[in-house]
Amino acid sequence: MSAVPPPLAQQLHDGVLQSLAIARIRLDRALAQDGPLPRELGAELRLLLDHEIAGLRGLISGSAASAPPQPDLPSALTATAEHLRSVTGIRIRVDSRTAPPGRWSGNDLTAYRIVREALHNTAKHSGATHAWVTVTARGDRLVCAVHDDGGGFAPDAARSRFGLTAMSAQAREAGGSLDVRSRRTGTFVTLVLPRQPVSKGKVHP
Repeated sequence: MSAVPPPLAQQLHDGVLQSLAIARIRLDRALAQDGPLPRELGAELRLLLDHEIAGLRGLISGSAASAPPQPDLPSALTATAEHLRSVTGIRIRVDSRTAPPGRWSGNDLTAYRIVREALHNTAKHSGATHAWVTVTARGDRLVCAVHDDGGGFAPDAARSRFGLTAMSAQAREAGGSLDVRSRRTGTFVTLVLPRQPVSKGKVHP
């Protein structure tokens, strides 16, 4: 798949499917413990399902939010990291040295979606206990790096994953690039985007 996924498919993958996958991880962790399921788990899953039902209704009606509720890229990534920590136990450190926080601008939203997908992949597939995210402004480029201490994955198997394919397509569509490398000591994802959107088809050197 070389083209950018259809918008609806991308929204479903990035939204409800990711949330359900994380809910599955949360449920599996609870089932692995001895004794009855904690009551708060039921309330947590009910809240998640209500949220996703509302999100699906928003997609159908065309009223779904295009950006997360946080005011900027650093705070949105920090919120994602905290949510994944609370659900999966993985500790994620976010270090942002980008432009002054307080608003979304340029390719920030694209960066958020790709980095969030990388973090969800870490939580679902890597077996990692720690992950690190850095967001750095380098001249007219925005550089985001994600590194985890998991067991890595086979590159051939990764090519068939919708998520990784979509991440690469989104980066190219925004005029940037995505590099994914995996080894037994972890996976490294490096995203480079122009700070501001560029004309379609123009890839940043």
